[in-house]
Amino acid sequence: MMIEPFVFLALSAALSFTCADIFARKGLQYANHFVGATITLVGELLFFVPLIFLLGPSFPEMGVHYLWVMIGGLCNPGLFLIFFLIGIHRIGVARAAPIKGMSPIFAALFALIFLGEDPAWYHLAGIVFVVGGIVLLVSGKTQGRWSRWDTRWPLIAAIISGFGAMSWKKGLVAFPSALPASMVGASAALVLVGAYTCYALREEEAGDVKHAFCPYLLGGIAAGMGIFLFTSALQVSQVFRVVPLVQISPLFTVLFSVIFLRRAEFITWRVPAGAVLTVSGVILVVLRV
Repeated sequence: MMIEPFVFLALSAALSFTCADIFARKGLQYANHFVGATITLVGELLFFVPLIFLLGPSFPEMGVHYLWVMIGGLCNPGLFLIFFLIGIHRIGVARAAPIKGMSPIFAALFALIFLGEDPAWYHLAGIVFVVGGIVLLVSGKTQGRWSRWDTRWPLIAAIISGFGAMSWKKGLVAFPSALPASMVGASAALVLVGAYTCYALREEEAGDVKHAFCPYLLGGIAAGMGIFLFTSALQVSQVFRVVPLVQISPLFTVLFSVIFLRRAEFITWRVPAGAVLTVSGVILVVLRV
């Protein structure tokens, strides 16, 4: 079976987002997460703008497609970042991440309703396997008191991320290259997240922005690469096949932690079980009979 180009694009996007997560965790040691989200989006634009000047991709004429890619950017990474970070603040990353990992299910649902995509039963099974694998990989025991009602924040993030993938797909159809579309979407996200950060800083301390700036910025550049690869994959394949592949970034995170950081404590029953589920799901998602 020949591997289709979107598989390489989507898996490369997952790898880029993994690198962005690693830099973000470093930045979180110093500064507020909303400040970090804003700096990250600035880093994304620093990735896109030079490429625009160097490669000179053509922009399509004004039309509704610009609105769709702006909605895509406002949803993901824009609103997704805001709601997911609120979820982490309220219930912790160990609980928020598995709920956020449900986004491929919502992406497939929106693609089915609004784009008319028609996944086969094994594609749907693959999506469920990927989501289950993500849940196992990032779940674990947590401490602290929390309200079950606060689980709505990462759930909203997952729904918005799924809707954003559908919006990106609708807008990308009119763009000859994913690069200008990615920059338009990232610019819209920066305006939204920057405005919310200014609002949030009225009640929260910014932290040590000087020390956090570099890791957040590098994370933004990596995330910019991820957005570009993600949108490039969406241009050539269906939403229900691309999004689950991009969402396997937690598997890369665990592997990197084990290989490079010698974090042996990651090796619990959840790691091999989650890896098997995730990889099995990926195989089913990319399968074309």
